[in-house]
Amino acid sequence: MGAAPSTRDSTHSAAPETSGPGLAVTGVVRRFGAVVALGGVDLAVRRGELLTLLGPSGSGKTTLLKVIAGFEIPDQGSVFLGGQDVTFAAPAKRDIGMVFQNYALFPHMTIAQNIAFPLEMRKVSKAAIRERVDNALKQVDLPGYGERLPKQLSGGQQQRAALARAIVFGPSLLLLDEPFGALDRKLREQMQLEVRRLQQKLGLTAVFVTHDQEEALIMSDRIAVMEQGRIAQLGTPQDIYHHPANRFVAGFMGESNLMQARLTGPGTASVEGGASLRFAAGAVGPAGSAVGLLLRLERPRALKDGEAAANAFAGSVVEVIYLGETVKYRIRLDPGFEIVVRWPYRESGGSLKVGDRLRVGWDAADMQPVAWT
Repeated sequence: MGAAPSTRDSTHSAAPETSGPGLAVTGVVRRFGAVVALGGVDLAVRRGELLTLLGPSGSGKTTLLKVIAGFEIPDQGSVFLGGQDVTFAAPAKRDIGMVFQNYALFPHMTIAQNIAFPLEMRKVSKAAIRERVDNALKQVDLPGYGERLPKQLSGGQQQRAALARAIVFGPSLLLLDEPFGALDRKLREQMQLEVRRLQQKLGLTAVFVTHDQEEALIMSDRIAVMEQGRIAQLGTPQDIYHHPANRFVAGFMGESNLMQARLTGPGTASVEGGASLRFAAGAVGPAGSAVGLLLRLERPRALKDGEAAANAFAGSVVEVIYLGETVKYRIRLDPGFEIVVRWPYRESGGSLKVGDRLRVGWDAADMQPVAWT
């Protein structure tokens, strides 16, 4: 459990104007001895929004979720829910529904009893409980499963039951802590879409925790990428993917070619081997300074004879990775640096093999500068 309230370093601040409709976290710091798990986090989640906390292990995403839920008390900062300060409120008093990776269903209770539990704790009448449990079962596509025990359900069905229990009382906030981690890939992809549709249908405000970049892109209205207890970037999935704020976000968010370069002028830089590259121009620093150049795998194209591109190089295929509908090729370009491309199988025809020569090119707009810090 978190530290006692009396040891907290700072007093509450007033709720920010943006916090009224949903969730707001302001200046949250959480330390465990000498380890700073959260280093001053500010975050606002809009009503009806699904925001994902994305990051590697140890980035602080789970600690932040625990602070929001009330399982950890911050050393500094505040948590507001619907404009109300809940920093010291017990988890049961926060009107929050939670879904965990391990389902957390009571094994000795039927599915209906599990779903009814939070309503019983709120002293809801038996008639209203029956109606709301039946409705929740329908919402998660489990009608008729109420009398079964958790062990009689598959993993995906148990996760649906856990979701029904989390939403049955109409929480003001839904927290999902890597809920699909125990499911196989096909079922996980199915549940991602089902949960997203249900969240949108019910207008739930939700915070979702994952380390899976693809899952974050599928599920989110916005993504907060976390690094070492801080939010490295907050934005839409499109913003995060196409315009990463720095090297960490660029490297963590999806597959990419990320090259260190030296600026030589507006929209130009040189990389290993002395090759000059053109990229989407922007104010990234003076000539001679280091910059990262981001090139997503799907952006380069094989150039036909006589075809030009802002960045065009000859090279040789050094590795072929067959992925079904797509093929990844690692290509060593003649100036001395390598790139990886991912092309549809029907376009490449699977015809390229190790040692083949080709010309590869991409436009300046396909290459984004990122801070090399």
